[in-house]
Amino acid sequence: MLYLNLATHQPTFNNRPAMMQSTQKPSKTLTLTLDAWESKSPLSTTANKSLSVLSNASAEYERPLPIKLSLNKSQISKSATPNLNTPFEVPGTPQNEHNQTQNEIITTPQQYLEWFEQIEKSIDNEHESKYQNHLQKLNSELQVHEDILNKVSLLEDEISSLRDNWDAIDTGTASLKDACQRYLDERDDLIALKEKMQEQQQQQQQKQKQ
Repeated sequence: MLYLNLATHQPTFNNRPAMMQSTQKPSKTLTLTLDAWESKSPLSTTANKSLSVLSNASAEYERPLPIKLSLNKSQISKSATPNLNTPFEVPGTPQNEHNQTQNEIITTPQQYLEWFEQIEKSIDNEHESKYQNHLQKLNSELQVHEDILNKVSLLEDEISSLRDNWDAIDTGTASLKDACQRYLDERDDLIALKEKMQEQQQQQQQKQKQ
């Protein structure tokens, strides 16, 4: 380091560190609270959806937490991020999964992703089964309605046939009535002709007697 001697006005060299360097204060370590950390790094929509799926799955099957996850409130509040090195049991998985999958211990992120994928598949299968059951019910009701419509169509055909028969009977009855009326008129004409012939015959007999 270069210094100026006030007595000789000559520059002198000194290897001692500068006073400014010795008086520098150490930098403070910045600390970030849990609330500040969560406000600066909010969860995405996918992460919130994943948490909702996990919460619903745990609430649905009501499987108790394992002993390894029984942390007190202070430990939970101090830990802002999950420790992936801490093994824990898989929370309640659907009943249609294998027992081996239910009893697995998650120790790596890959195992967690595989378990979460199985949860999503089981939920999708459950929704698909509900949809299929509802669809089968709708199809059965639709078949019943189609059968009813077919029966109604058959009844309409029967009624139409009966109406045609009734029209034919009505037409035949009118024709028969007209024929009977003609026969009655002819009978009256024959009776009148017979009476007329009898009168003429009686008149001829009276003339012969005279």
